[in-house]
Amino acid sequence: MRKNSTPEWLPRYQQTAIILLSVFYLVGVIGHWHPATLPAMLVLTPYTLAGTAVVGFLPFVVEKRYRLLAWAGATFIVTLALEIVGVATGWVFGSYDYGATLGSQVLGAPLLIGINWTLVILGALAAAERLTGRPVPAAVIAALLCVVFDYIMEPAAIALDYWSWEGDTIPLQNYLAWGVIALVFTGLFKRMRLTSNHPLPLAILIVQGLFFLLLRWVV
Repeated sequence: MRKNSTPEWLPRYQQTAIILLSVFYLVGVIGHWHPATLPAMLVLTPYTLAGTAVVGFLPFVVEKRYRLLAWAGATFIVTLALEIVGVATGWVFGSYDYGATLGSQVLGAPLLIGINWTLVILGALAAAERLTGRPVPAAVIAALLCVVFDYIMEPAAIALDYWSWEGDTIPLQNYLAWGVIALVFTGLFKRMRLTSNHPLPLAILIVQGLFFLLLRWVV
């Protein structure tokens, strides 16, 4: 089997990207905290998430990791479809609606939400792979980490009009759905014998997790 070639510049790119993303998201926390800059932060939110995805997936594109990119494409399509069904019916996550903050929508669900699902799952897999090399435990741990990420994100996301829940209450169904959906795609990832062998996906998960954790106290 032909090994993927890694350009010499790629490790330095990832180190630089991690530093710049950390600084950028820290500035974002400060911008969300100050009333004068909060509107600008909300406008920039979809561009920030899209840019983060481009930065995060670039190493896999450069290395021509087509099977991993196919997994990412499938994850994006299915999770976006589930979000569309969820918004329309309330059957998946509970009764909720998306606000305008996340940008362009398809049938009530932002395009970026599918991309964010993919980023979160990939980062959680990278974390799990550092804890265990066994496929099944890694898939389960990664799915649990996705649920923890959503738990951290929810209060800030609601306050910033990413989405809103009926009755202003986050249902247990939401976290159960997150766990099941994440487990399906972490399991598929391991079934395909893929690896997230770059530091960037995990760094993005940590940076975004800290970002939303800090926002819980500033918005």
